[in-house]
Amino acid sequence: MAQLKMYYLPSTPLRWAPLPEGYSYSHYDPETDLHKWCDCLRNGGLIGDRTDEEMFRDEIVNFKVIDPANDILFLDHNGEHIGTATAFVYPDTNMGDMHQVGIREDYRGKGLAKYLSQIVIRTLLERKVKFIALTTGEGRPAAVLSYLKAGFQPVEYDYRMQTRWEAFMRKYDIESLDMLYDDGSPYKTIYKDKTEPRVRFGVLGAGRGLSIMRYCDISDNAELTAVCDMDERCLAEVRSQYGDRITYYTDFDAFLRHDMDLVVLANYANQHAPFAVKALNAGKNVLSELLPVQNMAEAVALVEAVEQSGKQYIYGENCCYMPAPKKMRKLFKEGRMGAFQYGEGEYLHNCENDWYRHCHSDEAHWRNNMSAFYYCTHSLGPLIRIAGLRPVRVTGFEAPFNRKMYRMGAKAGPFGVEMVTLENGAILKSLHGVGSVKYSLWFSVQGDMGVLESQRNIAGDEGVQTLLMQGDRVEGSDDGLWTDTDLTDGLTEEAKDFDHGGGDYYLLYNACEAVKGNKQADIIDVYEALDMFLPGLFAYYSVLDGGKPQEIPDLRDPAQRDKWRNDTRCTDPAAAGDQLIPSYSKGNPAIPQEIYDSMKKKLDAFYAEQQKKTT
Repeated sequence: MAQLKMYYLPSTPLRWAPLPEGYSYSHYDPETDLHKWCDCLRNGGLIGDRTDEEMFRDEIVNFKVIDPANDILFLDHNGEHIGTATAFVYPDTNMGDMHQVGIREDYRGKGLAKYLSQIVIRTLLERKVKFIALTTGEGRPAAVLSYLKAGFQPVEYDYRMQTRWEAFMRKYDIESLDMLYDDGSPYKTIYKDKTEPRVRFGVLGAGRGLSIMRYCDISDNAELTAVCDMDERCLAEVRSQYGDRITYYTDFDAFLRHDMDLVVLANYANQHAPFAVKALNAGKNVLSELLPVQNMAEAVALVEAVEQSGKQYIYGENCCYMPAPKKMRKLFKEGRMGAFQYGEGEYLHNCENDWYRHCHSDEAHWRNNMSAFYYCTHSLGPLIRIAGLRPVRVTGFEAPFNRKMYRMGAKAGPFGVEMVTLENGAILKSLHGVGSVKYSLWFSVQGDMGVLESQRNIAGDEGVQTLLMQGDRVEGSDDGLWTDTDLTDGLTEEAKDFDHGGGDYYLLYNACEAVKGNKQADIIDVYEALDMFLPGLFAYYSVLDGGKPQEIPDLRDPAQRDKWRNDTRCTDPAAAGDQLIPSYSKGNPAIPQEIYDSMKKKLDAFYAEQQKKTT
């Protein structure tokens, strides 16, 4: 679990206390002080089984920005080193760091830690740092209390940090603390006994929406207030569980007038954009399930609705929050993998056996008419998030229509491939489809300092619970010895029973944080959502254009929008109008009605069996 983080801001008055008689400060002497430095740190598990030399290498030498002679400080008693702290600066961020603070065991309990804190603070403030950072754990309460007394403030930087700080405050009777964001700006004042209001959810779609409702049932930051579905039978199922605790609607406009904080769109994937625009225009925050849009006209309308409303738009690409890709993104953001070079993502889903349930045996259903590239963000989305870069160009490749797709009544190729170029020249390969012979959910990425990969599998999504890694300890070392494959964090236990490897839980937790005003909430905004989807749309345009690469527009730029404002090209007749394109690049295959009739029989049998179980 992540440690507590604390910052000292330069604007904080320095609380200087004169040293007691016999005490003084000194600097590290490379010739004589290695073992004395380790003596100060040996207790408390800071060394473990490492030798003094290994400890010094791991904690000091490997930090190229640390100059031991200037940055390692000692607290002395009668000329003997009895405590140490390291004060160094990260030159790229101008952030000071209070590192490896320890008091020799025979001098503990004398209140001496405050003197180490004040010399580090003074040393780093003289170097004009942006702020001073340190990390510690609740298991060292005396240290935490000492740092708070010195003027350090808690930092909101990882899951459940506020909750952990509030628990600490209750235990040690601290009424309130001012919490900071990770960039040092003010976050909020937190209190030991104050309960924050929950985010009020309204869910459109009582089928897929059940997982959102379940989150509201068990979480401490959300509550379900309303459900909307045009199918009375679906609403009846929800009503049997929730009774009169929530409000039910069959009319979306009436639903939008309900008093709620967040509208979750869990309706058909081809209908998200118009419903999102309507909700944003009604002044509601929106969480949209897949997919964000179907064509460029919808994309422009969605971006402008978000910008004009000033409300949150949150994209529900849950694969980004699975354990392995989530950790991959964290390691790249921290700079441990270096510059992003290459990534591959796969989401191959053999849907034949239960396609009748997905499509309700309806030839006109959106799933039967989507292209092989439509459902691209499960494979491509995590790569875009990990890289943190915008896609600028794509070439598409479409697999030929096969017997499986014929038996399903789906009119597209069984899978598609996007080859995407990012703004820094890096390359992505995305492979996805519903007509594969196997199931595959897999991600592999490379930076110029290491390689990260989830475990390949063909039996489910368990592979994304494992991270394989080889990284260099420092840039240019080419040693491949650094690893960090621990995928747990402050939400792991809470999320373990949720779908998509726990991704559903993380997505909803972060959505609540965003609506509550936490600017560090890990959400996918409208621009990043389009970065995930548009490569798939333009990959299909590439196939239709004979395989020519296509430039991907950036709708962050208002000047680019007019070109696409009336471009309705897609495979959905209701959205495309007279710009309808085929679901399969060589023309929609002819599928006889008996295919759909056969699936209807399967669906009727399924519902009959479900009815038996309920009665």
